[in-house]
Amino acid sequence: MIIESIPLSSHLSITLVDQTRHYFGGYYHVKVLAYCDIPLEQNYFENGEDFGDAVAKMGTSVRFERVLEKMAVPESAIASIRSQLTQDFRKTATAYLSAEEFAPRFVRSEYQKCVKKNPHIRSPRA
Repeated sequence: MIIESIPLSSHLSITLVDQTRHYFGGYYHVKVLAYCDIPLEQNYFENGEDFGDAVAKMGTSVRFERVLEKMAVPESAIASIRSQLTQDFRKTATAYLSAEEFAPRFVRSEYQKCVKKNPHIRSPRA
């Protein structure tokens, strides 16, 4: 269930999804998934070849995600713990996620990870 969507910039937003599950007895694993799908843009790359290679390997967007969680929460405290987790996330993460350089830096970083994992399938340079 989507808790909320937090606008970051003109074209990005973070979606918070409640993934709370029963843990044991009367206790729960309170879990909130925070994610943002970031579209690949050509200006994030040094050249058109890298952009094309990134799209071929990763698709048209990459996902930033963080899991916010607390284990063994009594049922009566679920709402307050979920609220605390999301408030803490807003305080710590939204500033750097909203920064202008976040999206291009994150996309390039994910591309470099992809290249390092699979160097043998990297597109040849002309």
